[in-house]
Amino acid sequence: MSLTVLHLSDPHLDGSPERAARLRAVLDLLPGSRRPDAVLVTGDVADTGDAGAYAQFREAMDGRGPWLAVPGNHDDPARFGTPPVGSLDLGALRLIGLDVTVPGEDSGELRPDVADRAAAEAEGAAVTVLAFHQPPIALGHGYIDQMGLREPEALADLIDRIGTVAAVLCGHAHTAAAGTFAGVPVLLAPGIVSSLRTDPGHRPLTNREHPPGAALHRFDGAAVTTSFHYAC
Repeated sequence: MSLTVLHLSDPHLDGSPERAARLRAVLDLLPGSRRPDAVLVTGDVADTGDAGAYAQFREAMDGRGPWLAVPGNHDDPARFGTPPVGSLDLGALRLIGLDVTVPGEDSGELRPDVADRAAAEAEGAAVTVLAFHQPPIALGHGYIDQMGLREPEALADLIDRIGTVAAVLCGHAHTAAAGTFAGVPVLLAPGIVSSLRTDPGHRPLTNREHPPGAALHRFDGAAVTTSFHYAC
């Protein structure tokens, strides 16, 4: 049986109706006949960590079915629970969220306590998917590659330790991307608030006129197929 996850990232909500409308546009991308089994948001839910932005987010997510959100470098991790994040069971698949944020930094880090918690949460799952903000792979973009997941070897160790990881899902780069790390697909959702320009030297670095997008992941056991969609 197939499972689908609608993967969103980087809405950067700030209380404004414009950004909330961009989030809703990607939440409404799929018709009712293709309703996903879960929605995942990989960070930068809020632009500054303001409480009002999270209330705006919860309002947008109301009635959307099962969902999981992880913090990004713009977020306040305390808004995601104590400890931040958790897991979501979707039949045989377990979606595990990780907090890899580093206070005051744009890059991320997988801390030993977070890795231990993820390994414990993965126990008993036939298929696991790890979700966090900063990607462990370089995209060949001189600006964004400076702020990925630091010391990704810790992630490689965790993947090996769990043994059932089918994919790693991230955001942060504001662009759709796909790669591999430690033999596992790494899939990045497009940005919602904006898209990354291809020229690292261009200012502004992002394009806020580009339509917001999302990734749709279909899991058939441990096999994943991803398509990218935009709200035009």
